[in-house]
Amino acid sequence: MTSLTQGSTTSDAPTAIILLSRGAAYANGATELTALADRLHAALTVQGRAPLLVQPAFVDRSQPALPQALDLCAKAQTIIIVPVMVPDEPSLRRWLHKLIMRWRAHPMQSMEGAHCPRLVFAEPLLQTPYLADVLARTVEDALTQPDVPAVVDDDRWEHDPAGWSAVPEHQHHVLWCVGPRCAAKGSVQLWPQLVKTIRDTPGLKNSVMPLQTSCQFPCNHGPLMIVYPAGAWYGPLAEADIERVLTQHVRQGQVNEHLCVHGPASVTGVQQKSDA
Repeated sequence: MTSLTQGSTTSDAPTAIILLSRGAAYANGATELTALADRLHAALTVQGRAPLLVQPAFVDRSQPALPQALDLCAKAQTIIIVPVMVPDEPSLRRWLHKLIMRWRAHPMQSMEGAHCPRLVFAEPLLQTPYLADVLARTVEDALTQPDVPAVVDDDRWEHDPAGWSAVPEHQHHVLWCVGPRCAAKGSVQLWPQLVKTIRDTPGLKNSVMPLQTSCQFPCNHGPLMIVYPAGAWYGPLAEADIERVLTQHVRQGQVNEHLCVHGPASVTGVQQKSDA
């Protein structure tokens, strides 16, 4: 393990563990990581090394992000961050170190004057010494399983539905960044609000398709949103900004000059299409 800070701690000091993963587009990803955290907590408890907390966290696409997980673990003497994702990207690891140092420099209000935890990064998952042994056991167990069964229902799985070839009639695409840095700034928490705004605001539902993206790079402006075809980049966005910016852009053909960080000064060729 590589310590991010130099310090000492007693062997019986309370320890918190953060299981850090990449987020997933499917909702069950968070459920699976939470289940793994519960199993790890139970295993350590049986060994007589019960941690203060085993907290799931996500680099992108899901929540809580790492800063929020650190807040939840802040009362521990030592926080061990265990990456459970592959591959391990050196550039991402360097940024995570910077994110942690930023968290240490801006502690929660309740932590002011209190001890700041010692922070330790575990080895990347693929470098874990016993991972090959675990996979070998998994292969052994798999050999006892039956063949993959045929799917028997009304769907013709060997053919693609015709609907999958139809191009939606949306006039605008909203690219919403849920990369690591924007996720740390709250973009994942804002995604449901973006979708709800598009669904519930007259003139947006049938005109705008929201899409999540990985890092779009101007991270200091996150949470970041790009609206095409105009190519207007907006950020940083708060919950209160979303409806106003999209309505101005899509329905009124106006670029919000206060939040536009790159792109045209106005939207040309706007067609106000009914959501009937």
